[in-house]
Amino acid sequence: MKKRSRHPIIFCNIICALVWATLLLQMGCSIEPAIDKKKFARLNTEALAVKISIEKNASLQQVVEQTQRMSDEISAIKERISNREERDLLKAYSDLLAIYHDGIVLWRYQTEFPFRFPELKNRIYVGQDVEPIVTKYHLNTETHVYKPTGQHWKSIENASVGIIWHNADDQLQNIKYMSN
Repeated sequence: MKKRSRHPIIFCNIICALVWATLLLQMGCSIEPAIDKKKFARLNTEALAVKISIEKNASLQQVVEQTQRMSDEISAIKERISNREERDLLKAYSDLLAIYHDGIVLWRYQTEFPFRFPELKNRIYVGQDVEPIVTKYHLNTETHVYKPTGQHWKSIENASVGIIWHNADDQLQNIKYMSN
């Protein structure tokens, strides 16, 4: 009588073990740690406070102070991040802060330059601080010529500040989606 080879049985057992290991690994990877909402509660409050300050037409200085509090909260949370989802959420808040800073830069140019240059009454001068913002948000520029020197300069519409605030609102919605 011929002996039956045990190789097919061993092979089958190995295949079954690999299938089970793969399933267990996939189950383990699909269980993602949740975001600790308590950890982000103060940061969320500060971010919403900036939005409310802007909506209620607070002064530029008040909005600057509010964004500083938001920045302080971001710094405080950095050391307490415990997983990828929290890191992604913190990055989303950092991106929101950058958007708020861009809006503040435009707001400063909008309020400071018209006093020095009457031709900027309804425009925002595109200086070196504003140029990256114009590029980042694809803002439309208008070219002007300073007649005494023939020097060219650019400006954007005053409504450009509103475009930045709209981007901030979109980012807040993104944060809300990520948090849930």
